Amino acid sequence: MTTGLFSTAPSVSNSPVIQRKPYNSTSIRCCEDSNPRINLKLPHDDNCLASFPEKNNYPSKQKPPRPRRIILVRHGQSEGNVDECVYTRVADPKIELTQLGISQAEECGREIREMIEKDGADDWKVYFYVSPYRRSLQTLRNLAKAFEKSRIAGVREEPRLREQDFGNFQDQEEMKIQKAVRMRYGRFFYRFPYGESAADVYDRITGFRETLRSDIDIGRFQPPGQQSPNMNYSDSLTWPYFESVS
Repeated sequence: MTTGLFSTAPSVSNSPVIQRKPYNSTSIRCCEDSNPRINLKLPHDDNCLASFPEKNNYPSKQKPPRPRRIILVRHGQSEGNVDECVYTRVADPKIELTQLGISQAEECGREIREMIEKDGADDWKVYFYVSPYRRSLQTLRNLAKAFEKSRIAGVREEPRLREQDFGNFQDQEEMKIQKAVRMRYGRFFYRFPYGESAADVYDRITGFRETLRSDIDIGRFQPPGQQSPNMNYSDSLTWPYFESVS
């Protein structure tokens, strides 16, 4: 199932929305991100969440179980959602959550846990992929408060999950012009100066989807010797693009 939370319209009263979608499998390899990342400190001090689990060695004819669900989470309300002028002076990856966004993330974690516990399984765990953008890391940090460290199988920063890049520091008047040109050119293929087109985002999300399929197929998230179907994956990303390529 796919779950998307947090609408990001520039409003101070965003409310969570949940969507769900089943997941299928194929095979690929996982890429490692070698770029420097913001240090992600979840509320559990010794969980070693920055490490990526080792490949599980299953017999060649025995496939690891499929995850019970994939949960897509949109970041909570950010400073840019409240005031677009922030983009003129703060780099997009450094924009933070508002206090409301922090509260939304905490509530999101509680909702996800409640949804998982309704399955009635005792051996469930969650594994998180997260964008390196600060607001996404803050969302995860606060969302994860709802889970004991024993329930979190791991965390990985994944740069392909970042939002569409509209350029560097964004001049408001120039952005109005660019968005008008985009409407004439075509929303999907228009590439913003120094930024991306929606097609660019589609391509990298497609690549991540294949990585996720590979990780599932090789049992990367299953503890050695175990085959639990009660694994839940959460991704913090621009989820409409993920849904369109799934």
